[in-house]
Amino acid sequence: MAYRKLAGLFFITRSNVKISWLFDERVGESIMADHQSKILYELLSSNGRYISGNELAKRLNISRPAVYNNILKLERGGHRITTKKGLGYCYQYSKCFDAQVIDHYRTTTFPVEVHDFKKITSTNDYAKAFSSHVNVERPHVFVTDTQTHGRGRLGRHFYSPSKTGIYMSILVPLQNRRTIHSGLITTGTAVCVVRALKQFFPQVDFRVKWVNDILAHHKKCGGILTETISSLEDGIHENVIVGIGLNISSHGFPDEIIHKAGSVVEKSDVDRNKIVAGIIDNFFYMYQTYRTGNFLSEYAALSETLGQTVEIVMGNQTVIGTAMRFNREGALVILKKDGEMVTISSGEVKKVFLPENPYHG
Repeated sequence: MAYRKLAGLFFITRSNVKISWLFDERVGESIMADHQSKILYELLSSNGRYISGNELAKRLNISRPAVYNNILKLERGGHRITTKKGLGYCYQYSKCFDAQVIDHYRTTTFPVEVHDFKKITSTNDYAKAFSSHVNVERPHVFVTDTQTHGRGRLGRHFYSPSKTGIYMSILVPLQNRRTIHSGLITTGTAVCVVRALKQFFPQVDFRVKWVNDILAHHKKCGGILTETISSLEDGIHENVIVGIGLNISSHGFPDEIIHKAGSVVEKSDVDRNKIVAGIIDNFFYMYQTYRTGNFLSEYAALSETLGQTVEIVMGNQTVIGTAMRFNREGALVILKKDGEMVTISSGEVKKVFLPENPYHG
């Protein structure tokens, strides 16, 4: 049995069995105090150069066999490390999510605390529970290899297979408890995600469908779920959670979604930690000025919705018309057949259909 402390919360794990109400499948936390983490830090810092086992042992003040054993543990955990006689060890990539690796690949210094998991129920749900037990003073990111109860808008299930996707939530404390503009946050996040994906998959024609779908090859490869957490005392927003789910190379979609769900590529050799790092950097660059909506022109250029006939379901009402533009708050302006212009905010929408478009999600 191992005990670990995460930002004031205590967890107990034993043989990957759930014991606490907030949990993951790891035993132990990746902190700089343990040898594996220190060795990983040295390997990452070498930036693709080999570093000898003797040098690692000397730097960490441990034995050479201890270096070798910890290298093996890192490899069993999902890290790929090349060994060459006479040269030593060189870090290649990781097949698992690792907060330390994500931090290494980030290119900005905006302060964010990253938490990685092998399995979790839902990153948004975890972020909610975390925020209710911790005084959140800085942003946190939660990323997992798989979700057992991943969800999208209106509680819809989000397919979350392991090893092929990215499932993450960004928890941001609201300064001065300011009201959040969810329409701008969601559209801005979509732009950020596409920017990050284009770095690694430049050949893919990414599109966005208002409100929260990211498309590739005329199928949904990702979704965004924005939620706010309000004070029980006065109902004022205190934190915002932005959930992001991406099918990078996922397959085997359930029958009920196989006609509309797809992946970015059929097979990917890209370290998913690099993509997560790119999303984090792009998001917080956007977030600092998101109220200006200065990304909306880019969102419009990516839009699969504008110029299309749309059917929007809001409760028991359906609005049909042509999607004309997005207003300054990310709401959709529709021209109905009778000439009436209607502005619809994302919070009112249950479903958006594009009947004349190849994507019918």
